[in-house]
Amino acid sequence: MHYQRSFLALACSVFILQGCLDSDSDSDSDSQSSNPGQQDPSPDLTGFDIASASYCDHTVQGHCMYPFPNNFFTQNDELTSTGLRVNFQLAGMPVAAPIDLPASPADNRYVPVKTTEPTPINPEQWNRNDGFSPGSMLLAHLPGIDLAATGAAPLTDLEQSLEEDAPILVFNAQTLERQLIWAELDANNTDLAQQALIIRPAKNFIEGERYIAVIRNARNTDGELLKPNELFRAYRDGIATGEEAFETRRDTMDDLFETIEDAGISREEVTLAWDFTIASQQSLTERLLSIRDDAFSRLGGQAPVFTVTDVLEDPASGLSRNIVGTFEVPNYLNQPGGGVGATFNYSNDGPDALPEVLNGNDVMQARFRCQIPSMAVADFSDPNSPVEPARAALYGHGLFGQSAYELKGGEFGSGHVRALQSEHNIAFCATDWIGMAQEDIVAGNIHRILADLSDLPKQLDRSQQGLLNFMYLAELMRHPDGFASNSNFRHGPGDTLVYDPTEVFYDGNSQGGILGGALVATAPNIHRGVLGVPGSNYSLLLRRYGPFDQRFGSVLYEAYQGGLDQSLNFALMQMLWDRAENNGYLSHLAGNHLPNTPTEKKILLHVALGDYQVTQWSAEILARTVGAAVHEPTARLGESPDSNPLFNIQRIEQYPHTGHALMIWDSGDVLEISPGKFKGNPLPPTNNTGPDTDYGNDPHESPRNTVAAREQKSAFMRSDGAVIDVCGVTPCYSDDYTNKSRLP
Repeated sequence: MHYQRSFLALACSVFILQGCLDSDSDSDSDSQSSNPGQQDPSPDLTGFDIASASYCDHTVQGHCMYPFPNNFFTQNDELTSTGLRVNFQLAGMPVAAPIDLPASPADNRYVPVKTTEPTPINPEQWNRNDGFSPGSMLLAHLPGIDLAATGAAPLTDLEQSLEEDAPILVFNAQTLERQLIWAELDANNTDLAQQALIIRPAKNFIEGERYIAVIRNARNTDGELLKPNELFRAYRDGIATGEEAFETRRDTMDDLFETIEDAGISREEVTLAWDFTIASQQSLTERLLSIRDDAFSRLGGQAPVFTVTDVLEDPASGLSRNIVGTFEVPNYLNQPGGGVGATFNYSNDGPDALPEVLNGNDVMQARFRCQIPSMAVADFSDPNSPVEPARAALYGHGLFGQSAYELKGGEFGSGHVRALQSEHNIAFCATDWIGMAQEDIVAGNIHRILADLSDLPKQLDRSQQGLLNFMYLAELMRHPDGFASNSNFRHGPGDTLVYDPTEVFYDGNSQGGILGGALVATAPNIHRGVLGVPGSNYSLLLRRYGPFDQRFGSVLYEAYQGGLDQSLNFALMQMLWDRAENNGYLSHLAGNHLPNTPTEKKILLHVALGDYQVTQWSAEILARTVGAAVHEPTARLGESPDSNPLFNIQRIEQYPHTGHALMIWDSGDVLEISPGKFKGNPLPPTNNTGPDTDYGNDPHESPRNTVAAREQKSAFMRSDGAVIDVCGVTPCYSDDYTNKSRLP
């Protein structure tokens, strides 16, 4: 029927038939199309920069690279899995202004940051991709749009985005299936000239698939329809622009509108539309899988080389021995030893080049620390002290932390880790998340990257090397010639190994939960992992991270001062972050298993309701994408910012539950227990800002400090493990809520 509508519209345009009406049209009476019976006026292209038309999408005039992501910024390439390759041009990229900032006021360890020249982001690494992020934040710019008046689906009622008349929607171009999304205006920039419209997927897009975003009947605060961009109107209404630079895109736009009409959407209603393609599995994962496969092939079935450098007896309550040392990992970075600021070592500049070991034989000396619980060996000084072998597990530290520099202390030696070990007899070993470890930020690498995002690979390439380091550490715990061969890991008359090497599990928190899913999905020797206060993805998380502006935004926003640039930068960074965090690997925890990777993978998500640092909204996206089921009830009875809570997340129907699971731990509502001191926390903001960190008590560490949560983690971290019910018929309340004590 859309062919009939197109013919009638053409007849009206050509013959100027007074009163000619589309009798089959179902559009609003105040549709944005031209007045019936009048010829559409030629587009007013005054102010459009024709010279930049080859690399700027002028259907949005506010920014060269809006709307985003966008197949306009790709080129055909028969060598890639999608048949496309990203083709950003230097002239269109955001430009970092020179900055001169003192050390971060949040922590005087952070070095000053100074740059001297305006610097556009170098698109070289982005142009290796064959599409965009599976967690892409979609960006448009429609000054004056009012989302409530338009009727856009908010975060608090995702189901609205699936309604037939949804004004903002995204659908699969092949199947026409709707994507679950929400729309929000960037609350960090309220200047209409610099405020992005953000459309977020509430479940990740499918790798390699093409999608179309449509905004129709957009309205302002008075309920009036917004006029479409003049170039976009020319494409939509079939009006010649008279500019060859714009007309070269005509066939592509006609194809776009034909698909939009196939989806049952009247083109005359559309205010803005564009298409984009998600990167393929190969594009997202090939670097990490390449170094993994090469590194393990180099072992030839042997254990990694390691050295124990020190041992500390009775380091803290609940532990009887700490063992520290180093282990060798092939170094795929371009500096000897793979130090801070290194990037992948490529033998050529081709976009499909894969990392190679530096000089063919260079190694990184990664550090490790292992903590033996007292339950395994009560007293190493007593040669007759019995051995009860502990389960083997890796621990992943939080944001810019460290686990392996010292003999004791730090997050790895904190009470919640020791409590899990001493209550459930778990032997943890840990290494540092290099790339996002304390050394990276103390050296100033992270803040220098924020001052010029061209340097982002200096973080994410080391992060991929860090994932490989964790896999090698797991192999040391598993292999009979690994730690099992060292006397410091044995005790008693029978020279008994103090842990069971049969299977190695994973437990990580915060950053350890954000990177840990990528580890579990790709490791050949880890099958089960607990992701504490986790999330996906960083482009969603960071502006909802309470201290972000103070700790990191002060540099990033000084370098990139325009609001549209700031929103775009998060979307750009996500395209590379995908290579080293959960977001790029979630589909491979949902049944789409990676090559040379064991198929049995399970994760348990422990989330803090109203978390000030890793927003629960990101964990919900993670759960939808991997198919995790949630314990119910979850929200405080009668209270939720969401009118349709946990939409499209299945519920746990019975325990024990053998699949992926989502547990939301509640610390209770805010109670001021003394002036300026609080118990409990508010529910999370529903816009893209962080919570008020001066009000309430951040529940970020509450799940891991809860006895019942640790009991559930322990039951899950077994070869035949499952998720057990530790909450009953109530929400899962943390020990902060019930005032239970913590291990000192």
